[in-house]
Amino acid sequence: MVGQNGDELRFVESHLAEIRGMEEELIDLITKISEIPAPSHDEAERGAFVKSVMEDYGFPVVTVDAVGNVLGFLPGKDPSRTIVSMAHIDTVFPRGTDLTVRREGNTLHGPGVSDNSASVAQMLLLGKLMARNLPLPHPVLLIANVGEEGLGDLKGARYFCDHVQDYDFDGFKLDPANLVFINIDGGMDSIVNAGVGSRRLRITFTGEGGHSWGAFGKSSAIHGMGTAIAGIARIKVPASPKTTYNVGVVSGGHSVNSIAQSAEMLLDMRSVSGEELAKLERQVRAILDSAAAETNTSYTAEVVGDRPTGLLSPDSSLVQGLVKLGAENGLKLSLEASSTDSNIPLSKGWPAVTMGFKRSENAHRVSEFLYIDSLIPGLEFAWRVYAALLFDRF
Repeated sequence: MVGQNGDELRFVESHLAEIRGMEEELIDLITKISEIPAPSHDEAERGAFVKSVMEDYGFPVVTVDAVGNVLGFLPGKDPSRTIVSMAHIDTVFPRGTDLTVRREGNTLHGPGVSDNSASVAQMLLLGKLMARNLPLPHPVLLIANVGEEGLGDLKGARYFCDHVQDYDFDGFKLDPANLVFINIDGGMDSIVNAGVGSRRLRITFTGEGGHSWGAFGKSSAIHGMGTAIAGIARIKVPASPKTTYNVGVVSGGHSVNSIAQSAEMLLDMRSVSGEELAKLERQVRAILDSAAAETNTSYTAEVVGDRPTGLLSPDSSLVQGLVKLGAENGLKLSLEASSTDSNIPLSKGWPAVTMGFKRSENAHRVSEFLYIDSLIPGLEFAWRVYAALLFDRF
């Protein structure tokens, strides 16, 4: 890694004063994004707003792809590296949730205000500044992507990575060999360089059913499913590589005095090891077979989520460069494994990390909030990160 050169220094310093005065603009943008409903698979309204902001900010090329990702392209002189950033626009909150954002002292409250509205807003403001410096040293592609949360199953990231070579930005074609991903999500104290893989199953049990008195002895879907859950709960998984499972949602039956004909559960399985994840699923399916046989029921198992694992070596120039840059700016960045948009490029062997540039609490709760005083320091550090990549510092 080479040190910061004069061009990089001038690029950074040219907008630091403006960044430090952007707090109210950033809060306003976060608020507007947060208050537009965007549950996974239903992000079109929020995507349309983000597209209009990119256009207002002077992004020379703005497009929406087949799944609803909003892509803003900023041309650069040297295509030997293209910096790609994804910040997801979907949330875990269904339509009908009160999305009103309120400000209380140093905190900004609202469902999804941090995850991931603040990241999207920061990405847009970074793009606004970069759009004033075109052509950049290298091309930059900023993507407000869909389907990151839950059963969205990384839809937007998956579609983009699977169709990289199909995109055309006013004649510029992406080369998969030249992509570097800095995806924006989470808090500002870590670098996610390992993708936690997951398999999610919707399991439906079926039984004979009938009246709880008159048909006693007929098979019950709920009893079959309960037997399976009890078996799953006894599975022993390794602490390293970390592997987990959880039955998160159950439903079934229609009255207290009816033997259930149908019951359903959603099962989440995760691991940083693809091998351990496959092993866990084999164990689960054996338990399902056994439970069905024991209770005279049947079942189906539908895969509703499949996130691949992946790893960018801690010794890679990208990870080491980011850690060193963080230290230069007073941040001790830890390396973490998580399930983020980076799972998809990592699974393809592409350099990718996920980073956040703010601090917050209560993610995925309606009580979610972020710390306002972290927004501008985070944006300033993000600006330095992009500058370091644009000027080949690492």
